[in-house]
Amino acid sequence: MPSNPPTSSHPGVWRQLLALVALSAVGSVMPLGAPALAGVLARGFALSPSQVGLYFLSELGATSLVSLPAILLVRYVPLRRAMAMAVAGFVVFNLLSWFAGSYAWLLALRVGASAAGGTVMILTMTGIARLPRQEVGFGAWVAGQLMLSALVILAFPVIADHIGVQGVYVFVALLMAGAAVTLPWLPASVAPGAAEVGVSVDILGTGLRIGGVLLFYLAIAGIWTFLEKIGVDSGLLRARVDSAMATAALFGIVGGLCASAVGRWVDQRGLGHAALALMAGYGLIVVALLALIGDLSGLRFLGAACVFKFAWTFTVPFVLARIVRLARAIETMAVVNLTLGAGFALGPAAGGYVLQTSGGTTPLLLGACLLLAGSVLLILVRHRPRGLIDNVS
Repeated sequence: MPSNPPTSSHPGVWRQLLALVALSAVGSVMPLGAPALAGVLARGFALSPSQVGLYFLSELGATSLVSLPAILLVRYVPLRRAMAMAVAGFVVFNLLSWFAGSYAWLLALRVGASAAGGTVMILTMTGIARLPRQEVGFGAWVAGQLMLSALVILAFPVIADHIGVQGVYVFVALLMAGAAVTLPWLPASVAPGAAEVGVSVDILGTGLRIGGVLLFYLAIAGIWTFLEKIGVDSGLLRARVDSAMATAALFGIVGGLCASAVGRWVDQRGLGHAALALMAGYGLIVVALLALIGDLSGLRFLGAACVFKFAWTFTVPFVLARIVRLARAIETMAVVNLTLGAGFALGPAAGGYVLQTSGGTTPLLLGACLLLAGSVLLILVRHRPRGLIDNVS
């Protein structure tokens, strides 16, 4: 490692973080803006529900599968140059989507745009992993994405009504072009990790922790997808449930910001205190899930949904930061991105299967609690292979 790395108070560090947060926020716009985009697509291209589903499967699949070539990209191509290439691809494919005259052409162009967006996300995760105070960085990373997604969910329908659904893609391209002005703030390359300086990498421990990430997102995605159904099946009006979920989304932003604030505190006190914050986040998620069992009042559903979303986005930065601190291999975040995508894709399918076979929401909620219990145990693993130098207190 460099003998005198920049501290978190160094102005260059904050410029790098701002650039990484801005680029990641735009790179994640399409997946996080899915609730608004689905209706816009169905009206603009006269798509059936299955065609809309295939569209999002293509987008999410490309975003996740790009992790495989990105493993090589992050090792051999300097960060700033790789990011510039990914940003250019994202802008170009989104602009070309304006000319998509058929569903087939739209799918092909969206795969290209999503692959570029996924690369942007991997590179931002890799960049933050090499900054001081990863909890602060990943907290800002999560909050930035949620804040922009809240805005585009409002903007997408307005844009589509005025200039058509293709206007949404041009709007996103312009957002990325605006974020691209921060590219000069990125370092030419990332600092070397353990693999680059001859230190043994904890492959088994890292694999177990990444398995914990998969279990976490299986649980989270399975619940979030069917949260509306949980409320409606309990007898609440759909309008009241939707209002509660919109309020919960705001609490998600607060959760990411709180993770950044708490991260500044735990960074001064070592990994043990970060683990306590992580376990507190997991505990809050479980409390929220247990509160959703049984007959729900509107106030109880609102409280549980808000706690769930807050705790979800509060916990993620500590999970990612722990993996980074204990793995330290530069390719790790590409593998984590693939795992996130798998969790988001498989969680709703698993949740739907449980609901269909059990006939109720209680088994889904208890199953999610068990997945979270397994996840936190795997995330907290501190396996130390022979020869691994542990400099994390």
